Amino acid sequence: MKRLLLLTPAILVLASCTTQQAHLTIGDPAPALMVSDWVKGNPVEVKLAGDAQQPEQDVIVLEFWATWCGPCVASIPHVTEMQQTYKDKGVRIVGVTAHDDNNTLEMVEEFVEEQGDKMDYGVAFDQHGNAYKAYMKAAGQNGIPTTFILDRTGRVAWIGHPMSMDKPLEQIVSGKFDIEVAKKTHKIRQDLNKAYGKQDWKKVIRLADSLIALEPENSSPWMTKFRIYDGQLEQPSNALAAANRAVALLQDEPEELSGIARQLARAEDPNGFNPLANQAIERALELAPDNADVRLAQYQVLAKQEKDEQAWTAAKEVIELAKDDPSLLARAARMLGNPDAPTGCHDLALEAVEMAIAAEPEAYGHLRIKFDILVKCRNDIKGANAIGRYLVEQASEEAGFLNDFSWSLLTDEPFKGQFDELALVAAEKCHHTSGGESYMYLDTFALAQFENGALAEAIKLQEKAVELCPKDSPLMAELKERLEQFKTGKK
Repeated sequence: MKRLLLLTPAILVLASCTTQQAHLTIGDPAPALMVSDWVKGNPVEVKLAGDAQQPEQDVIVLEFWATWCGPCVASIPHVTEMQQTYKDKGVRIVGVTAHDDNNTLEMVEEFVEEQGDKMDYGVAFDQHGNAYKAYMKAAGQNGIPTTFILDRTGRVAWIGHPMSMDKPLEQIVSGKFDIEVAKKTHKIRQDLNKAYGKQDWKKVIRLADSLIALEPENSSPWMTKFRIYDGQLEQPSNALAAANRAVALLQDEPEELSGIARQLARAEDPNGFNPLANQAIERALELAPDNADVRLAQYQVLAKQEKDEQAWTAAKEVIELAKDDPSLLARAARMLGNPDAPTGCHDLALEAVEMAIAAEPEAYGHLRIKFDILVKCRNDIKGANAIGRYLVEQASEEAGFLNDFSWSLLTDEPFKGQFDELALVAAEKCHHTSGGESYMYLDTFALAQFENGALAEAIKLQEKAVELCPKDSPLMAELKERLEQFKTGKK
């Protein structure tokens, strides 16, 4: 992926964002929701908190997202599930999305229409960034997806990732939510993220212990301690103790247990954690034997332990259980088709992605997985080229995806040098779709032209990229260096 996004342990962060000075936090009156368009659902009004004459309002959930944000799209089924669960309990969920070049009103409308009932909650468009400024920037939130839950009195009660909102939403709706504790834990989590950024691992442990003192039944800080003790501090006995505590707290939560099992299987010394990983996944399967995602975690655990036959049995069960879930089939295919995985590049990978494509033939993400499998596992360059061209057509309006695809073909192994013509097709499509004014997309287009022998066109495009790039951008030196390379004609 080309210099667009990076993933932290907590959230998808925009690389271009700078840290905002937070002045909106837990317990504060919620700002008015100022949006330009309601794409789906009836308008929702956020009433001012503190008005004694005002009756209690609905619990309002604002989820900030964008069409180009993979984790946002992955969260949509869960957000829909939450709205359906609480639709008769006075809860209104709104997905709020702000305008940018790759997230226009027309793109959002088309995306929401394609989602249909899978995105079964309100959607608001923030053309001028007013809602984004009032919530995201004011709260110091630099990435999406991010969710704000507003309680019945009009206060901000919780801020976090939409996949983590189940418990706080249930407590807020039932009146059992302790907003004072939430205020303290939110501040600690902000400090913990800063400590992560500074790689102050001992402080991370101290802050995790502070969270445990406030929320003794929460497994998350115990898993934070496990990751730090296992990876950064190299204290396996402390890591195992933390993981044991997390597993004990989640004995009735199959999906969380399977998530822990995955993490244990990826530990620095997996053999030391295998018994606990097995315990966690066996309990998860006992609770949810027909859950395809839990079965997929079982495959990962068994594969890491090089129990190949058992792993493939689990993989077959995943595909059978997930036959009506193209998203999970695609995820399984990505894992099964990873040549670096212990049991990677099995024929089941292609079978799973073909099923996903059959269910969603226009989903370009599935097509990309098939492209990768054909190249990395089958060395089928001709077949990959064919699916790649179809992929570019299906993603013809998705400039960011096209840019990433082209850049990967030009620079990543094992694609580099084998798909220059396809990379040029994708880059040119991206150029026209985006309007030709993005210096990053121009940079990709210029490199594609260069690799295909069009030196004059490459120089022209790269000069425009340099012209459009902000002077203080850390990428400026790289753009200029590539321009000089194009002028010399040396690869």
